[in-house]
Amino acid sequence: MRRFRFLCFHKNYNAFTSELQCYKKMSVTVYHIKDREFVQYFKKVTICYCDDVDGLMHALGHEHKSEEWTLFIDSSERSLKAVLLHNGNKFSSVPVGYSVVKESYNTMKCMLQYIKYEQYQWPICGGLKVIAILLGMQLGYIKHCCFLCEWDSRARQSHYVVKH
Repeated sequence: MRRFRFLCFHKNYNAFTSELQCYKKMSVTVYHIKDREFVQYFKKVTICYCDDVDGLMHALGHEHKSEEWTLFIDSSERSLKAVLLHNGNKFSSVPVGYSVVKESYNTMKCMLQYIKYEQYQWPICGGLKVIAILLGMQLGYIKHCCFLCEWDSRARQSHYVVKH
């Protein structure tokens, strides 16, 4: 007897599995999503975010003291992620926000409002690009985004010629 494994994320997976069982020698096992108990703590607008951080922490078995957690924000060209990291690394990271909207100040501002950052005041940790966006600095060439630096990184012909 051959065994086949199918990952079915279709909305009507019961009809799909009953259709597969019609074939001879076909057994179907359905795996339920284990994180359904945590879905109640998340909402989705244009950003998927945790609406009740205290409730999520309680469901995970953690006591939520905001001074023991750090908000880590990571961005790329395609997504923006916000995760709570425990300061002593005793607990695993807790995702609190995700967005596939292009990274911008408005997207980060909305995410911070949705996860109620003003209420918890976690320290923020992130890369230079994230901090530059949060501080409202002009992006562009992130390697030289300091407003004090007057060196033009695009003038390649002048790199070893110009003296200050």
